[in-house]
Amino acid sequence: MPNISQAIDEGAARLKGAAIEYDRRTAGVLLAHVLGVDRTHLLTRSDDKVGESNYEDYLALIARRAAGEPLQYITGHQEFFGLDFHVTPSVLIPRPETEFLVERIIKLVDDSIESPLIVDVGTGSGCIAVALAVNVPRAQVIATDLSVAALEVARMNAARHGVARKIQFVQGDLLEPLAIRRLENSVDVLASNPPYVNEGKPYLVQREVRDWEPREALFGGVDGLEFFRRLLVDSPRYLKPGGSLVFEIGFSQLDAIRGIIQGSAWELVDVACDLQGIPRTVTAMKVEKNS
Repeated sequence: MPNISQAIDEGAARLKGAAIEYDRRTAGVLLAHVLGVDRTHLLTRSDDKVGESNYEDYLALIARRAAGEPLQYITGHQEFFGLDFHVTPSVLIPRPETEFLVERIIKLVDDSIESPLIVDVGTGSGCIAVALAVNVPRAQVIATDLSVAALEVARMNAARHGVARKIQFVQGDLLEPLAIRRLENSVDVLASNPPYVNEGKPYLVQREVRDWEPREALFGGVDGLEFFRRLLVDSPRYLKPGGSLVFEIGFSQLDAIRGIIQGSAWELVDVACDLQGIPRTVTAMKVEKNS
């Protein structure tokens, strides 16, 4: 049986042959996952032998990654906003750029609202809702999703971070759960990381994303804007005057979003770019139209 160093060499070689990026780092993550140790253990105990059963399990995971399955689905973990989230193929894998959305909301509520009501529409793994509940403990959070399976994952993540009692998880399409609860003019901040990939241009996303992550969390209609149109039209009735809608957009969608907002019940107040300089997080404020 190989030692740890040899096992990583073999895994990295197989991943490299399959054109998987970060082959050696990925091999290390998978071996650490199988052995139930951290990366430091791999470095300091590199001569330790890997048992036959563990080695077989490890090579099976290497094969899954080589076939394109995302690393996060294989290990069941993804870090987001400094928190470890459980993920499954039922939910979109949390992305670093979505952390800008969470940061923006934290700044919005700051200390100016005593007990803000925040709604996360299309919560998926619950990463936005949980991160907000952890970092804004005085907030009330409602997290909605059409997928029952996604809500199960989100509830699990809320429990593991001790905020299960701070978040209401509700199944339903878009803002339907708010209508049922009669929350008109009640919400301080409505957040969403919607599906925004153009169905006619699936090549805009990586193969492993397109082939493995849930389509309903990725694709937003024939032009990628279907969800935004519904959200911007339907959500004003639930926000308080001066309430905010904060949502993530895709590459090159800002001009179209400006067009949808123009002449509506919204005022575009802020656009934040990600680390690559791409407009990513939009903040709009509900304004009262003059009669």
